[in-house]
Amino acid sequence: MAMQDDPSRAKRRLPSSLDSSVSYPIWIATGTAVAGVLLGGAAVYLGLQGRLQERAPAPVAAVEPCGCADEERVASPVTPSADTPADNSGDSLVEAIARTRDSVVTLSSGGSIGAGVIVDDTGTVLTNYHVIASATGGPRGIGEQVRTIVARFSNGRELPAVILATDSARDIALLRLQPADSAERFPPARIGRSSELPVGTSVFAVGTPLGFEHSVSRGIISAVDRTHVLSNRQFPLLQLDASINVGNSGGPLFNLDGELIGVTTAKSARGQGIAFAIPIDHVRALIGAFEEGTVHASGQIGVEIDVNQPLSETAREHGFRNGFIIKRVFPGQPAERAGVQVGDVIVAFRGKRYDSFGTGIAANNSFADEFVRSVRALIPGQTLAITVLRGSEVLQLSLAATAATAEQQLVIDGDELLGLRLEKRPGVDQYVVKAVVPGSAIIRWRGIELLEDAQIVRILDRRIQRGSELGAALADIRERVSPGGGGTISITFRLKSGREAVVPDFPLSRG
Repeated sequence: MAMQDDPSRAKRRLPSSLDSSVSYPIWIATGTAVAGVLLGGAAVYLGLQGRLQERAPAPVAAVEPCGCADEERVASPVTPSADTPADNSGDSLVEAIARTRDSVVTLSSGGSIGAGVIVDDTGTVLTNYHVIASATGGPRGIGEQVRTIVARFSNGRELPAVILATDSARDIALLRLQPADSAERFPPARIGRSSELPVGTSVFAVGTPLGFEHSVSRGIISAVDRTHVLSNRQFPLLQLDASINVGNSGGPLFNLDGELIGVTTAKSARGQGIAFAIPIDHVRALIGAFEEGTVHASGQIGVEIDVNQPLSETAREHGFRNGFIIKRVFPGQPAERAGVQVGDVIVAFRGKRYDSFGTGIAANNSFADEFVRSVRALIPGQTLAITVLRGSEVLQLSLAATAATAEQQLVIDGDELLGLRLEKRPGVDQYVVKAVVPGSAIIRWRGIELLEDAQIVRILDRRIQRGSELGAALADIRERVSPGGGGTISITFRLKSGREAVVPDFPLSRG
């Protein structure tokens, strides 16, 4: 990093005021930016969310999408409802396949092939983004469809399809079939539930593996809430053991009642019988976010946490090794509505503990960081199950995330994209650097100590004077950087001394 105005940039040491590993209170009115791109015609979604809810009135569960290499993405089987036994008869499978056959289509465009499933009678088709990515102008190609998408039914009929909306970060796309008669209606799949799905549930996937159209494979749900699989590492997926191959991407996963419970998105490149599907409850939440206009907003639950206090003796007596304390609960926010209280200790979430992180403040930090990233990956409307210790009582609570405000999103994007903790100056619409995020790329650069209390005054060719301008610039960057992506940009800081320092190759990251 060429900080252009101070020879002391050779220092690598962070002063304690910038060393965020010393003090790590984590504000969780946060959430990861959703890289959803609306490709025109927002009105087409109005009513679709309602129809999905009519078929599945259950509450939305937290899930998240992402992108893998095309050769690793493949259709996955679907998941049955929570009360569906895993030992359904062969006749049940045959009947379920017959009921769902007409709702599945093969999709092809520009040499890529996959599958999709019709989710309403007007011909809305759900698939993976990567299946139709070659037909778009890229993730930012709003309103642009540069290649024809062809949908082929099991009887050989073909129809063109247009893109309605995509979320490239979570690998979801919605298309609309284009029949000659616009009044034509299509047979939609019945929408099921993916929340509270038991491991061992029998499912089947339909897709086009290796070009063999409308192929069916059967298996079970091997695991739920499987994270750290795709580039969006906090996105929870269903894991299945059905046979999945290249071309299964975007295909539906059904339970033996013939209900759509997921969309196949990836398989393990190193093993057999390990594939993954996006849970249908995630898709339901995403469509709701499109309709509400919150698809670009992060989730937030409205608490402030503190990881700097050691775990209590009571927690250790219950067998917990790490956790963090709720320092503040914001009124009217999801945490308060769920019954979270100041002093509660979060010791697990999504039914999982993190004993492998060890004990002590460092372990608390690691656990809190995992929790923060998971909250940030929630789509507004999704839920997150947490385990809290209140006194000597262990409680199970469920939080429904809401959309981050513009100011919250600015802080989130500073944290996630720049690796900088930004804080608003009292009384003015300006933000300054208060800490460096542990593990961020910028922490390795010489002269990092100069950024303490510095203000960003230019990003690329955009002059930044107010927080609203900074938020808009960061939002644009967020849309250009995919999860797990990087690169560099030019940023100009105004230092505490009043001088300006240009960092021509500031490293970007996106968790």
